[in-house]
Amino acid sequence: MNTQIKSPCVGICKYNKQNFCVGCKRNSDEISNWINYSNAMREAIMKDLEGRKVKGRD
Repeated sequence: MNTQIKSPCVGICKYNKQNFCVGCKRNSDEISNWINYSNAMREAIMKDLEGRKVKGRD
């Protein structure tokens, strides 16, 4: 069985001036399209989030 990779949402949905969520560090396109992404795309985004710096995040 192929398990879907869950959203990295942490419930802090606030966008900074660069249009990134300060909670999960995704941009608005990544958030709105998450449901349609393949697991490969989700894995790529999750890997990118590890090193992503987002202004406005503590």
